[in-house]
Amino acid sequence: MASPMVMSNFQQSEAASWTVAPGEARPLEIGPGSRWLRVTEGRLWLTVPGTADEPAQDVWLERGDSVALPAGAQAVLEAWPSAQFQLLVPPDACKRGKSLAQRFSEQLSSRLGASSSPALHAA
Repeated sequence: MASPMVMSNFQQSEAASWTVAPGEARPLEIGPGSRWLRVTEGRLWLTVPGTADEPAQDVWLERGDSVALPAGAQAVLEAWPSAQFQLLVPPDACKRGKSLAQRFSEQLSSRLGASSSPALHAA
């Protein structure tokens, strides 16, 4: 994994927060799509395991700092002494595909049978 990109003063968000208690080491695995990890309270120590090609990386994150984590990334979070964080979905992580109206129209057409119903078109 390339060096994590850290950003300060990320826009405020009302997203759910997770707490890391004093002395707790919390594993974190990012599923499909990239995420931003944003510290909302306290201080976090983020460790990204190394590979045969790249060494492990350690990053200190303070309140308001954010770091980009790619899809499939694995990390360990430790709080100093405690911290809260959010995982945010960046707009580019959402693949553009068919609109909801297009998917609904296709599902309805397939259920009704294409030969027995008029063609449905999404606006």
